[in-house]
Amino acid sequence: MLERIIAPGSYLRGPAVIEKAGQALARLGARACLAGGHRALVAAAPALQEALSSAGVEPAGQVWYGGECCPENIARVATTVKETGADFLIGVGGGKALDTAKGAAWQAGVPLVTVPTIAATCAAFTSIAIIYDREGHFLAISHEAANPSLVLVDSRIIAAAPGRYLAAGMGDTIAKYIELRATSTAAARHLALEGALELARLCYDSILAAGPGARAAVDDRAVTPDLEKVIDAVILISGLVSGLGGDDGRTAGAHGVYEGLTASPLTRSYCHGELVAFGNLVQLVLEGRERGEIRGVADFNRRVGLPVTLEGVGLSPEDGPSLDLVSRAAAESPDMANMPFPVTATMIREALLAADRLGRETA
Repeated sequence: MLERIIAPGSYLRGPAVIEKAGQALARLGARACLAGGHRALVAAAPALQEALSSAGVEPAGQVWYGGECCPENIARVATTVKETGADFLIGVGGGKALDTAKGAAWQAGVPLVTVPTIAATCAAFTSIAIIYDREGHFLAISHEAANPSLVLVDSRIIAAAPGRYLAAGMGDTIAKYIELRATSTAAARHLALEGALELARLCYDSILAAGPGARAAVDDRAVTPDLEKVIDAVILISGLVSGLGGDDGRTAGAHGVYEGLTASPLTRSYCHGELVAFGNLVQLVLEGRERGEIRGVADFNRRVGLPVTLEGVGLSPEDGPSLDLVSRAAAESPDMANMPFPVTATMIREALLAADRLGRETA
């Protein structure tokens, strides 16, 4: 039996789209609770309040998501939703805030609206949540997450966010193709998986072509066709890849390296997609891909401000203990187990160093 949660009920993207969403919000209930990051709520809450007011929806409260998508914060936000009597929850912010909101809406049993204020992951679109502990160490991929009823993407807000977040989203999204190309070799082929692979390749090609222009647009705080193409690739099309691929097309080596990197306190200041971007290079090395392909991804990373060396993710090739820690954690991660061949900590350590050397050579 094929079973998939493909997509949210509705996806709306464009300048000032939030202000125009009153009726779509009103269809979800009469009382709404907002949860998100501090800066994200500052950026989006005024427009959301205007949209809710125009549709006669009562604000039932506003809560900080807690700074980390951990079980404690998910439970706290879910309790707030229940105590305020909200009919639905609006999650606002980046990936961790939105994943927290998805987990909280699932626990509270209410519909969810996601409002991404950065285009750094496809979290606004998917019905999974990446769970960490309070210190930010990866714990699990959870399916106890609400499928959003509505996704509101204001491209003006995305354009006003720091450019590193858009770059991180591009790094995370090109991983869709790099990883699905690997994991799909071990799965029984069916049309949903074939569709996911084709869409993943579309994301990859679109971002390589439009990514530098989109990064320049964000640096200029401008909404351009390149920027909106990349926003849709990062959130909409990438989210469809996850929905269609399901457990047959999940993340693999690049995210396994990311999970390994989070084991080190030296990487805490880096975005999810920045770490995944270096993980892309490491996975390509592990697979023995042609040097030209690896150099092409490294060149793209450099053009949009993504890491190409260990130093770019807070580590050093001379720091043996940290490399050992990261390599062991990556080898033990559930995503690395999705690779079509066994991967050991020794293999990962060698690939980390090889990717670092290539990055230094092409600098």
